[in-house]
Formats: sequence, structure tokens, C-alpha cells
Amino acid sequence: MRRDSVAASRGGRERSTVIPTDQKSVASAVKTLAWPIIVENLFQTALGTTNMIMVSRLGADAVAGVGSANQIMLVLQAGFAAITTGTTVLVARAVGGGDYDSASRVAKQSVTLGVVVSLGIALAGVLGADQAVTALGATPEVTALGGAYLRIVTAAALVMVQMFVIGAALRGAGDTQTPMKVTGVINLINVAVSYVLIFGKFGFPALGVVGSAYGATVARTIGAVVLLAVLIRGHGPVSVRGRGGWRPDRSITARLWHLGFPTMVEQLLLRFGALLYGVIAISLGTQVYATQRITFQIVSLSLMPGLGFATAATTMVGQCLGAKRPDLAQRSSGYAARIALIWMSAMGVSMALLGRYIMALFTDDPGMLLLGAQALVVIALAQPFQAIGHVLAGSLRGAGDTRFPMLATFTGIWLIRLPLGYLFGVILGWGLPGIYVANILDAAGRATVNYWRYRSGRWRNITV
Repeated sequence: MRRDSVAASRGGRERSTVIPTDQKSVASAVKTLAWPIIVENLFQTALGTTNMIMVSRLGADAVAGVGSANQIMLVLQAGFAAITTGTTVLVARAVGGGDYDSASRVAKQSVTLGVVVSLGIALAGVLGADQAVTALGATPEVTALGGAYLRIVTAAALVMVQMFVIGAALRGAGDTQTPMKVTGVINLINVAVSYVLIFGKFGFPALGVVGSAYGATVARTIGAVVLLAVLIRGHGPVSVRGRGGWRPDRSITARLWHLGFPTMVEQLLLRFGALLYGVIAISLGTQVYATQRITFQIVSLSLMPGLGFATAATTMVGQCLGAKRPDLAQRSSGYAARIALIWMSAMGVSMALLGRYIMALFTDDPGMLLLGAQALVVIALAQPFQAIGHVLAGSLRGAGDTRFPMLATFTGIWLIRLPLGYLFGVILGWGLPGIYVANILDAAGRATVNYWRYRSGRWRNITV
């Protein structure tokens, strides 16, 4: 593979990026990008999983409350998906073409836009937390807990948004290790602070669910500060050092919007769909909904390889197209899809065979153990389809084709998963396993249409 190195214009530092020069080096380049992303995603999931394990000791209402708040947070996060996706694609294209100054200008504009978006998220969350949780059909007890959690984490939206935006810029530049390392450190901080505040250790008051929110907020604040310091230092192809490039640039903003808006809509469709999916589950009772939240957390672990290789494909396709090598872009996508398929299929088998034991990490309720194990057997069947669908969608986004994944998501979530989930789970009485049958059909449909679009080759000639 080729390591492009040029002296930085600021501070004399070397800026390095890894791009494959031939088909043999593709596998090494993809793995170099993907595995830190996968580990980072595992850290992110571990943060949520660890919090869920601790919160689960407070009862089903606490689990349902935090689960509801996190679902709403996922919807709010879609509000800045336009920035993160556009940032990754534009930075990757610029870095692939050797234009590091343009990559840095994109990063500065993205950080600025992130501040604006975070203010809107904070205002919406602080003022409408209880109403949002109630809208999911939660009981008053669940609403009180979920609303308190949501108000705290949204009030600190600035640090959360900047972590995502800066991470997107670094990944577009090919630096996936720094976000991984930072996420690992803040996970340790989150576990320590949350444990102390949830259960009232070392003389601190026992804050319960609220303690979990404060723990996550403290950790994210530290993470955002560290990532910003990395960009200011300017070690790598992208930097936010210096006064130039901060003034609003309509051309960059327009390109970010053009690339990112479909992804924002896609994420909103996905997140609102997940909210309604939760409404279907909660209509079957708090125990079913709490079980769904736990199984969702478990399934998130399986999604990590798919999402990691999808993000790597986004960066590789962007950089290779920037370097005028669509052949290597296609090779990178194919390799990423194959490896994701192997890993997620293996994770599916593990969930099917060990579901009850995995559920036991979260709860000792016999009903939840049985229901969760049954649901995991069903959702395991969706993992191979999700692997293919995620990676090919990531490849299309890296090329600038962000509209097609949006349409595929709309079809899968709103025309397949939701109506069939309600049919199987509620009308036919199959419960949570029936709801998850719809996931299989959704995943299979999206994998099929994304494969068709990718095979058409139209993505090779898109201008960003």
C-alpha cells in the first residue's frame, strides 16, 4: 500500500494517510481502517451495555426508562448525521486526492455546524424530555425515570455532537485509531463514575438512573476535549489549527448538505421506525419492552463488525475515488462485505446457541430469560443480510450516492419491518419473536436492493 506523506504547512509535522496501490494491498488497507472502528464501536456498545447492566439492578421500570431515553437520543442524533456523513465523504475525497488544506477546511466548517446543531438538540431535549418519553406509551413511572435521564444527556449535546463530528473527520482522513483509543478511555471513566453515582459509593448519594446519565456525560465531555485537542495539534492529513477556514463557507456547507441530507433523512426514518417498533413492543407490556431493550443491546454487539467494515468501506471508496482508482474502490468494498458477512454470521450462531446465558448477564427474571432467548434465535437469522446491506450502503455513501440507501431504508423500515412487526407480534400474537421476524425480512430486502444498486456501477462516476 502507499503511504502518502507530505510536510504539514503548520508546525512542520508529517501528515500520513494509507491508500492501497494495487489489489493485493486492499485487504491490509481495509483491515487497518476497519478493526479500530469495530473496536471503537464495541467500546461504544460496551458503554451502553455496562450502563444497562447496572441500571437493570434497579428494576424493569429503570431499564424501560433508560431504553426509552436512548431511543429518543438516537432520533436526535439523526439531526447531525448530515454533518458526519458529509464530513467523512468530503475529507476522504480530499485526502485521496492529496488536497489536505481542503480536508482541513471541511473539518473546521463541520465543527462549527456541529455547535449550531447541538444547541437545537439541547433545547429540544431539555424542554420536551417527559413529553417525548410519554409519547412512546410509557407508564408514569417509566416516564419519570426516562425523562430525567434524557434531560441530562441532551443538555450536554455539545460534547456528544463534537465527538461524532471530529471522529467523522478523522475517519475520513484514515485515522481510525485515535477515536478508538479515546472511546476506550472514556468507557473506563463512564463505568467508574456511573457505578459510584448510581449506587452511591464512596460517600456519594445514590442517584439511580440519573447517576448513569451523569456518568455518560462526564465521559463524553472528556472525550470531546481530547479529540478536539488532536485536531488542533494537526497531526495527520486534517487539522483545525489556525484562524483561516472558520468563516462560514457556503460552498462547503452546500456540499455537506447535498451529501449528508439524504443520510440525515435515512437516519430519521430509521430512528423513528425504531421508536414505533418500541411502541409495538411496549404495547405488549413493560416486561416485553424491557426484554426488547436488552436483546437490542445484545444484537448491537453483532452489528459492530458490519458497521465497522461499512465505515471502512465509506472511507476507502471515498479515498480511492479521490485518487482516481475506482477499481480499488470496488475491490475494497467486496473485501469488506465478505469479512463482515463471516463475522456477523458467526455472531448470529452464537446468539442462537447461547441466548439464555447472554440474557442472564442482564436479568434473572425467568420470564425475561425465556422470552429473550427465543427472540435472539429469531434475530440471529437476520445477521448475514444485515452484514451485506450495511457494507454496500456504506460503499455507496463513500461514493456520494447517499440517496439510494435512504430509499432502501424507507422501504425496509416503513413498508416491511413496521407493518409486518405489528402483524406478527400483535395481531397474530407471536410476541417479541414475531416482531423480530419482520427484522429478517427487512434486512433481506435492503441487502438485495443495495446489492443491485452497487452492481450497477453508477457510483463510480458521481461528483461530490
